[in-house]
Amino acid sequence: MEFMGSSYDGDYNNGRMEGTGEYTLPTHTRYVGEMKDGVFHGKGVLHFPNGSKYEGTWEKGICKEGKYTFSDGLEYKETDWDYCDGKDRRFYSERCNGLKPAGESQVTDQDPPRAIPDGCYDSGDGFYDPSTRVVKDYDGNFLRNADDQEHEWIVRTCRKSWDEFIGCCPRSNTLEEKLGM
Repeated sequence: MEFMGSSYDGDYNNGRMEGTGEYTLPTHTRYVGEMKDGVFHGKGVLHFPNGSKYEGTWEKGICKEGKYTFSDGLEYKETDWDYCDGKDRRFYSERCNGLKPAGESQVTDQDPPRAIPDGCYDSGDGFYDPSTRVVKDYDGNFLRNADDQEHEWIVRTCRKSWDEFIGCCPRSNTLEEKLGM
């Protein structure tokens, strides 16, 4: 386990994880719950580094039922899903807290949006640098190398650092200023 970057803190039986405990993956995803014969078994919660979670019931390492909750508190529904569809494109935080006044944009569900390092993209779980094809979490820790398919998707759909609002230039009010005199 430690050779793969995982760790476990909990009960053991005959040298295998059994009972309740916390299993942490190399990606910093944590499972907190019941274990049996070395695998997830019973009730447990997967906590993801971005703040989202999956609460479920596992049998012999396979999740049989559960629910996913995004980091902002929005619960995923497989049926009757009305979030971010063609009729209503608001962010979940806008649905909960109301829209901003006219002229103020909200470009992500996080307000204000996090600053993206120069030349990088916000991939949703971290920052992607297309020159190295590496995704790092928001704290700068390595998450993964992007394959060609993920690279294309990030470049096509994700927010880039140079697209961020950086302020405005005051307009010239006098004719002399407009003519550069």
